[in-house]
Amino acid sequence: MRHFIKSLSPRLGEAFFAVLPSIPYASQEKERCPGEAITAQGLSAAARVDGPVAFHDATFEIPCGCRAALIGPNGSGKSTLLRVLAGLTPIRSGEIRVAGETPRLGRSRIAYLAQRPQLAEHFPIKLRRLVQMGTYAHHGWFEECHHGDEAIDRALAQLGLTELAERPVQTLSGGQRQRALIARAVVQGAEILLLDEPYAALDQPSREIIDRFLFESGATFTVLMATHDPADLGRFDRILEMRGGTVLTRHACSGHDHRHA
Repeated sequence: MRHFIKSLSPRLGEAFFAVLPSIPYASQEKERCPGEAITAQGLSAAARVDGPVAFHDATFEIPCGCRAALIGPNGSGKSTLLRVLAGLTPIRSGEIRVAGETPRLGRSRIAYLAQRPQLAEHFPIKLRRLVQMGTYAHHGWFEECHHGDEAIDRALAQLGLTELAERPVQTLSGGQRQRALIARAVVQGAEILLLDEPYAALDQPSREIIDRFLFESGATFTVLMATHDPADLGRFDRILEMRGGTVLTRHACSGHDHRHA
């Protein structure tokens, strides 16, 4: 019996791996941004399933192509809201649509960058490979893909990482890693960037590079960025403030004609 199973295993293995590349990392989404990138109505959520509500009755909208700031004191629920939009945290009540759909994991159109991204300290991966992971959204888990090489090179150049492409990730500074993760989102083709304090603890060169990328004229993606820096706010089209468990729209540029441009 053991001999029989052993004789079958090569064929079973070949069949198994023949199927795997057809299993997508993320569902294919061909529709472009439907006018409103994000809409929320009467939304409430908690940071933990068994925890207290972080915010309630939040109603707001963010148009496609808008640069929006999310402000408020520590503990006001900014990170929870971003995780809700990314599909990582369930809602308690209300309605929320991101790029026309209910938030869920595995959407190539949405990229979320946590305040403190967790990267395995000793995992043997080079910066270019980390950025290349953004292409996984467009092919199978086990398929080696090279058709995105030009996009990878372009993203590395945009974020000032070309000279660091072959460096192991664990040797990079915090600012360089942050730029690498944004480059990965670019390669992914994300239309909506959800950024939780992306400037926190960054060196000045990295901050300036990310700043130019996010606010450069001609960029078509939508940004919702949590920030504590009042100096940032003049560049945003829209400002949402979280305070006392509510979400208020403090500034809404009606045509979102990109004050940053």
